[in-house]
Amino acid sequence: MALAFSLAAVRDRLLSFFDGAENAAENPDPLLDVVHQYPEEAAWFIKVVMFFGSISGVIISIPCGLFLTLYWAPCGLCNRPLRYWILVHCVLQLLQAPVRLVFFLRLCHIQRLNGNIQECVRHLTHSAAWRTSKVVSIITYGWFILGVVWLLNSTYCKPCPGLYRLSLAVIFAAVARLLMTLIVFYHSFPPRFQGQQPPPKPRGANQELIDSMPLIVYSPEVRGEGPETSCAVCLSDFDRDAVLRRLPCGHSFHRGCIDKWLKRNKVCPLCLQDIEVPQPSPKGRWGAKDKTS
Repeated sequence: MALAFSLAAVRDRLLSFFDGAENAAENPDPLLDVVHQYPEEAAWFIKVVMFFGSISGVIISIPCGLFLTLYWAPCGLCNRPLRYWILVHCVLQLLQAPVRLVFFLRLCHIQRLNGNIQECVRHLTHSAAWRTSKVVSIITYGWFILGVVWLLNSTYCKPCPGLYRLSLAVIFAAVARLLMTLIVFYHSFPPRFQGQQPPPKPRGANQELIDSMPLIVYSPEVRGEGPETSCAVCLSDFDRDAVLRRLPCGHSFHRGCIDKWLKRNKVCPLCLQDIEVPQPSPKGRWGAKDKTS
């Protein structure tokens, strides 16, 4: 009876470790936003990453453990403690493997039952297991950087020549897993989630279209509606008798300034109206007269 009670208590503790239902409404994880927008894609991405993360951690740790068991003493004569780096790295990978595997199995179970994927991920991301896994991941990344530094500064170790090659293989495996994660991400989600589509490149106007815009001569004495006294391109005030070009929207600029602008981008610098889009003719424009010469 006591044994059964102890096993039940252990089982309850394990279940609570992976279940965050009590605090599920507090501090939402950024992953929930992704799941909310693309539940199926996010579930597939999480499953693949968790599965390969747990399996690769075990696969890497087994040969590393065998190597360290056989050559632990000779590897201690090398100029860098790479044997300790491999040992700690494998331990960190093994610590994360059960958490990743449980998350993978739970998502698979929810999908088979056609359950609420978002609710499942919400509970998982608010569990103590998820928080612990994130902390271990941060430690793993820091330890990985330390191993790269040690490896770059290590020399050939005659008593244990395989230590350098093994450390290099472990680093390459970690980089390969990162690249695989990026590939799966870009394969899982639609392009609109990977980043907003870049705005179209500005299209310039040809010289014929630019020349079709009327030229006017600025006259400060004459005032009309909406007085403009400076060029919005060069930010300089208009001089008397300055030759301006008026766009279909009614805004005017120095001829040289706006001609260069329109060759790069055929929109008005002020209102961003396309000069090819028909606009109503401005009435009563300010202090300017059409240039006849």
